[in-house]
Amino acid sequence: MNQDESIPINNKYIDELTMKLLTNKTNYAKYLAKTDTRKYEEQQEFIQDCRTFKDSILDITRRMCKNEEVEYSSAVTHAFDIYARELIRYLEVKQCSDELQKELYKEIRDDDEDVMFPASIDNVMVDDVKLKYKEHMTTLDFFINSKKK
Repeated sequence: MNQDESIPINNKYIDELTMKLLTNKTNYAKYLAKTDTRKYEEQQEFIQDCRTFKDSILDITRRMCKNEEVEYSSAVTHAFDIYARELIRYLEVKQCSDELQKELYKEIRDDDEDVMFPASIDNVMVDDVKLKYKEHMTTLDFFINSKKK
């Protein structure tokens, strides 16, 4: 028996991971509804719980962001700490990305002649372009006339 025959590959795990990471929420929910009804029901219950406890969740989050002296369980405090740190990291990266995009856009606008494609088609003067290329147009008539000369 060779090594390939002794280890079965579990494609279900790989398929589930692929669907979870590469599809949107709606398609993933449809996939779960067809393949794993237990997980689908858990997901739907979680969504419903979030709707039910939304106001309380937001209130606790506000209090924790204000660093109020309200004691919650250590698990809640720890989970909030991880959640807040991830959000802060996300927002910092997004802010940096937005600033870089603005700088890049400003550089492109300041240096229009080096841009292959203008930011807006309205910036191109169509009549000027037609005149510029009219001289260099090659038609069958132009080709025949040039050969006659």
